[in-house]
Amino acid sequence: MTPRCILFFPGTRPDMYAKAIASGADQVCMDLEDAVAPGAKQEARASAMSVLQAPDFDPERFILRINNPATPEGDRDLAALGELATLRGSALTLMIPKLDAPEGLDQVRSRIHDRGMTPRLIPIVETARGLACVEALAAADSVAAILFGGLDLSVDLGTALDWDALLYARSRTVHAARLGGVGAIDMPFFDISDHAGLSDDAARVRRLGFKGKTAIHPSHVSAIQEIFSPSEDEVTQARRVTEAARDSKGVFMLDDVMVDRPGIVAAERIVAWADAHER
Repeated sequence: MTPRCILFFPGTRPDMYAKAIASGADQVCMDLEDAVAPGAKQEARASAMSVLQAPDFDPERFILRINNPATPEGDRDLAALGELATLRGSALTLMIPKLDAPEGLDQVRSRIHDRGMTPRLIPIVETARGLACVEALAAADSVAAILFGGLDLSVDLGTALDWDALLYARSRTVHAARLGGVGAIDMPFFDISDHAGLSDDAARVRRLGFKGKTAIHPSHVSAIQEIFSPSEDEVTQARRVTEAARDSKGVFMLDDVMVDRPGIVAAERIVAWADAHER
């Protein structure tokens, strides 16, 4: 199931792993790429290897954002992962930045599979070329979700970092994710103190079809996860719809409102989510 919130923390701060987990975020991501200065890449890589071997490591909630596999640093990241015997047979989740073609995912899979690992992959769409092949990225083998990297994309396109300028790219990412059968996850909201702005931004991308959002600060986690969760009223109504549908042979009325197949499918999705989250 697509995480509602992924909380990033820098690869140079392994001490933040426990704090990130304690935030309650569905998943946490240790970042070896943009959050790490060029001169600190080896330090961050070593820190990541220590976290991956720690007694409290939780592979179900952990994501590692490596450097682009076509770069020397990305190659070193994959080599380091391949040396960890503790990861044999594991389904580690890797976030892959700045992908311009699905062949980049093939490179990661082949390198990791050769070492006995079966990674789940989250490609990031953050270049014009990446957006042009987003459907292929979302449909590639082992992809668990697709992340919209609006900051880097806006720089690459030369557009403003605002809603109108990125609407097409966000919409295309959602459509591609649906075609690929995975969830789309949105970029972080960068103003840490603007909680009203965060809530508005998260609500807008949820309405657009995103299933979750990333965060760069623990104070954003609870608001994001609440917004990307059905309300108690929505869950109650969805259960009523699915129960009524069992006794129906097609379209039916519930509270004087017509319910047809699309409404039933939407309700079933909410019920499935609620059951998975014990709601």
